[in-house]
Amino acid sequence: MSDGLISVVPKDPTAGEPEWLGGLRARAAAHLHEAGFPGKKHERWRFTSVRDVVDTAFAPAEADGGAVAFADEHLGDDGTWRVVLSAGRPVIDGDAPEGVTVRSLADVLASDPASLEGALGAVVKGEQFAALNDALFTDGLVIDIAKNADVATPIHVVHVATPGAAPSASYPRLLVTAATGSRATLVESFLAHEGDGDAKHLTNTVAEVSVGPNARLEHVRITEGTPRALQIAYLGARLDRDAFYGSRVVALGGGLTRLELSVRFEGPGAEIELDGAYHVGTGDHVDHQLRVDHVAGRCTSHARYRGLLDGRGHAVFNAEGVVHRDAAGSAAHQENRNLLLSDDATIDTKPHLEIDCDDVAASHGTTVGALDDAQLFYLRSRGIPLEKARDILTYAFAREVIDSIGHAPLVKRCSEAVLARLPHGEALAEGMSE
Repeated sequence: MSDGLISVVPKDPTAGEPEWLGGLRARAAAHLHEAGFPGKKHERWRFTSVRDVVDTAFAPAEADGGAVAFADEHLGDDGTWRVVLSAGRPVIDGDAPEGVTVRSLADVLASDPASLEGALGAVVKGEQFAALNDALFTDGLVIDIAKNADVATPIHVVHVATPGAAPSASYPRLLVTAATGSRATLVESFLAHEGDGDAKHLTNTVAEVSVGPNARLEHVRITEGTPRALQIAYLGARLDRDAFYGSRVVALGGGLTRLELSVRFEGPGAEIELDGAYHVGTGDHVDHQLRVDHVAGRCTSHARYRGLLDGRGHAVFNAEGVVHRDAAGSAAHQENRNLLLSDDATIDTKPHLEIDCDDVAASHGTTVGALDDAQLFYLRSRGIPLEKARDILTYAFAREVIDSIGHAPLVKRCSEAVLARLPHGEALAEGMSE
């Protein structure tokens, strides 16, 4: 497919770059030209078609001069320190919170490339669309949280996609390090600035996160999808001893929204919480792929995702937990619950565990069902109309996970966004504000 996505991937590394970076790009490009992009014969992709993406030769996106103003207007004052990425290029305005250093990836590669050698590509391996990012990224962010820093203000990275007259793509890259004993919250928001253009826009993101010994990082990821904004993202995290990583994912629709989240325990006594909530309606396809590797012992993982499926929406959830032979004392738990709000919505869900160790506590399960008739009857017996009762129960189902975000303005934003997607959510929101 000379006119497809593969045509924008150069076969040779970019001239003038450090040898190690050129090697990273060359390996990624070689992999793509040899193996191609995934199709439905690939197990992890069999419920998600990327034909529309692979058949398109996306041009590099151009930065949107109105992206910062759009983000400020859309998000308001949410108590975070904000940096906006447009076409993968950051606009850093003002100093980051004390104990945090935020730099443009392109600037670091220009001034001190050796500092990133061995870090880029260490957590997320360059396969499939992660290799596409390896080959084509030009900018992004390097975020460092200092040793023992206790950062009260969340660091907010806002990705703004701006569809234009022709298909375009951006390839943001994030490298995040939380040093020993640090405490911080990282927020990523994915927004679409719908301008005059009606072409597709692909955001292909790779984020690599390292959480040091006894460090604690909360990572909130909010996607407000649109039919024209396509997103394929990879997020990898590795944890040292006694570290904590809390992933809070909220995905609200989109023509294609896919996240591959992988976590690896590299030191004993660490813990992760992977919480997610998603809503799909007609025209939406949301796909979550999770993998947790228990390599070190005495580590605990909890995965809890909840889905709301309406119209002709389609969601995919696949969670894989692997407890390796030397990971004694591990605990691995997975839960995926889905609420079907229409007869035409589809969910493909498969949480599963692979255990090669006797000393482990593990559980996994999934449910797919409709609203509870007894709960509906209870609300209706108190004079609440049927449709409003349905929305109350639906909202409560998602809110239980959203509350785990912990930062009140973000909880409010996500809650309002969920309500806005429900059939009678506006009326319910008005009633709640009275």
